[in-house]
Amino acid sequence: MSATGPFRLSSGGRLIDRAYQLPFRFDGRHLRGVLGDSLASALLANGQLMMGRSFKYHRPRGPVSSGAEEPNALLGLGQGGRFEPNQRATTTPLVGGMVTTSQNAWPSLNFDIGAINNKLYRFLPAGFYYKTFIHPRPAWKHLFEPIIRRSAGLGKAPTEKDPDSYEQAYAFVDLVVVGGGIAGLNAALEAAQSGKSVAVLEQSGHWGGRTPTDHADGAEKIAALVESLQALPNVQLRRNTMATGLYDHGYLLAREALADHDPNQGIPRQRLWRIRAGHVITATGALERPLSFAGNDVPGVILAGAVRDFIDLYGVAPGKRIVVVTNNDDAYRTALMALDAGLEVPVVLDARRAADGPLAAQARKRGIRVLTGAAIAGIKGYRAVEAVKICDQMGSGEVREVVEADCVAMSGGWSPVVHLWSHCGGKLNWDEAQAMFSPDPARPPTGADGKAMASAVGAAAGDLRVAGLTAAPDEAAIMPVWVMPEHATRQMRFKMWLDFQNDVKVSDVQLAAQEGYESVEHTKRYTTLGMATDQGSCRTSTVSRSCRGLCRNRSRAQAPQPSARPIRR
Repeated sequence: MSATGPFRLSSGGRLIDRAYQLPFRFDGRHLRGVLGDSLASALLANGQLMMGRSFKYHRPRGPVSSGAEEPNALLGLGQGGRFEPNQRATTTPLVGGMVTTSQNAWPSLNFDIGAINNKLYRFLPAGFYYKTFIHPRPAWKHLFEPIIRRSAGLGKAPTEKDPDSYEQAYAFVDLVVVGGGIAGLNAALEAAQSGKSVAVLEQSGHWGGRTPTDHADGAEKIAALVESLQALPNVQLRRNTMATGLYDHGYLLAREALADHDPNQGIPRQRLWRIRAGHVITATGALERPLSFAGNDVPGVILAGAVRDFIDLYGVAPGKRIVVVTNNDDAYRTALMALDAGLEVPVVLDARRAADGPLAAQARKRGIRVLTGAAIAGIKGYRAVEAVKICDQMGSGEVREVVEADCVAMSGGWSPVVHLWSHCGGKLNWDEAQAMFSPDPARPPTGADGKAMASAVGAAAGDLRVAGLTAAPDEAAIMPVWVMPEHATRQMRFKMWLDFQNDVKVSDVQLAAQEGYESVEHTKRYTTLGMATDQGSCRTSTVSRSCRGLCRNRSRAQAPQPSARPIRR
């Protein structure tokens, strides 16, 4: 481990430079990261796992992802007129001298009086406010409304004038490619070589998505593609640029961060792009799905793909003893990478009856213990993972073993990112084998002239056919897991979290179904699922479909996946 923090690895970290240390502050503590860190990786390197509190029950929260979908690690950033609430630590680059504060905790992050709500969870189920703040009617104006207004929101709004400048820009191109992963870069190169003007928009600060992390020759492939595109005069490559909306007639909005968290460069802080495109390709990758098990919100429970990101991109270990729990082969990559980084992997819990794929075979060959048909019955620990309780996936949660660990890497499969595709009317197909919705290329968004305005390329993560990567192991079929274990008790479902930020549990969705809220939209409103800073994102493929299934059959013992959503390309 490195001198910049107890969890900084001595090797790895493709995006960082250990020679340049950057001081910053978190809740008054003076800490150090390195050049290339994100705020989340710098905090993790210093052993700061808990970064905030949840909205309703004020439960401890640590990062669950490594990308723009992060629901937990939201910080107040800056001072004075440059103060901003709800900044995602996972996507905020570390700048020397940064001042950050935790949110939704008083008087401090470690001792939060609001945590008393966690003890009263039985009295604060989904929809309790609709039934509680009705009578007596005169109390609404002078008691209920003031309390609700003071309780609303996660961060504090800035009170001083913003001193920074912003600008707008316009672009007209034949093709916009949204996503700078392997599929998007290949599509852009093919179009540019045919003579079309092309713009490639990538929301992160680096190219390639998951390809360099998950494939041995991925970094070389990406570097070659980017070099080829940079040599073409008809190509614009823009990193740190997030496409936020796709509208009729090929009209696209995007936000480019120029000096977003380093305002002393003398340039505008952000640029709003208004782009007219003849065609739009959404190569936006996929989102990893968390698993629903008791205690899946404890700091230290992180998505398997995010664990790989922190190790590979930033040289940071989210934990030194990692238990992997999965229903698919991809999570075995996390176990293998953790071993390569010198970390311990005591066990891989695979919910499937058999795990015979090449990745599982590699894990066994490396000495990793693999338990099939296994699940997590609960997590020991409150502010951090201390141990994992193991049970049978097809059982009711009877604990058969307890394994000490300080990190759990979970993976429930992947769902394509369909937001832009659906924004302008694109339709989806349900893939039963992968338990996900995917874009239907036969029914893309259309413009006023009836011509297709967008298409999906490489929607599933790591599209090896497009990537052209060699020696990539085949992955065995996943097994959809909505609740872990399958026949979890009612008490366990009270502790399974779906929306980490708004404290929506499996039991809340079941209560909504029992009270007649059978539409997914009604369930969302009744439970507040996905109605915080991740507004709308809970309506990803798996959540929507499983909510419908649960609501149509109220006796069904299944529930939707949690709504944390890291990107995979």
